[in-house]
Amino acid sequence: MSALKQAIPAPIRALRWRARWMRTTPAYRNAPLTSWRRALGFTLTELLSDEFVFTTPEGHPFATMRNNFSSFAMHVAGSRDPEIWRFIEARLGAGAVFVDAGANVGAYTVPAARLAGGTGRVIACEAHPRTFGFLARNVAANGLGNVIARQVALGEAEGEITFAFNPDNPGETHVAQGGERGPSVPMTTLDALLAGLGVRTVDYLKVDVEGFELPVLRGAQATIAASPTIVVQTELVARHAARYGSSIAEIAALLGGHGLAPHSVDAEGRPVRLDSEPAGDVLWFRRAP
Repeated sequence: MSALKQAIPAPIRALRWRARWMRTTPAYRNAPLTSWRRALGFTLTELLSDEFVFTTPEGHPFATMRNNFSSFAMHVAGSRDPEIWRFIEARLGAGAVFVDAGANVGAYTVPAARLAGGTGRVIACEAHPRTFGFLARNVAANGLGNVIARQVALGEAEGEITFAFNPDNPGETHVAQGGERGPSVPMTTLDALLAGLGVRTVDYLKVDVEGFELPVLRGAQATIAASPTIVVQTELVARHAARYGSSIAEIAALLGGHGLAPHSVDAEGRPVRLDSEPAGDVLWFRRAP
């Protein structure tokens, strides 16, 4: 990055591509001026504060660090992935069990907890200590007694692992590689974590771990096998998976071995079967919900 570009604050550098994303959302189509007002207000706050509290269009309070795209998306559009949330809202109801692996500050955890209700459960895992602090604050601020939040990494074995954090893009926090430095955190498998909580089956498993999907899913196979109607949501980027010596094809083979087929969603949140190699946000399930 050039010295001139580096001198521009990260929130300003990010505004251009954030605006492109914003224009794709239903919130922008319904009220473009309101979306711009919220986007510019969020960016101004980022320039003034390293961490701050904002309120979503639905009135939910969130604490966040600056430069966190998930927080920007919630503030402007109400959700991180509007089309996927249409699918989730049609799929989940009271009593559901939702697992959020790579929970960030709670962009999925908070609305999932409201869908699951008092009889449901949300298990939210966020490994990085600073990000987990915001997650815990947001669970408390929204009064979510049905959420179990754990500061732990998920993988295919018990142990300890190091995380790399980029303050210019906290959403890309990832398992450290190639000499990257960061805090060391405990690691467990999802199967072991859920067994310890007495959770036997899961309705929805969201995995957003910046390329570490294959180890996480290897450690979740008992849960996937025991959950006949589970939906597994993955965010697949080939170069991120390659960082850990894995590939999207291996991830697809693991999930396909459990009878799960890949789908995208259309603008209305309806699932569409994928015939090509999956990439980006992909939903895996055994039969059409």
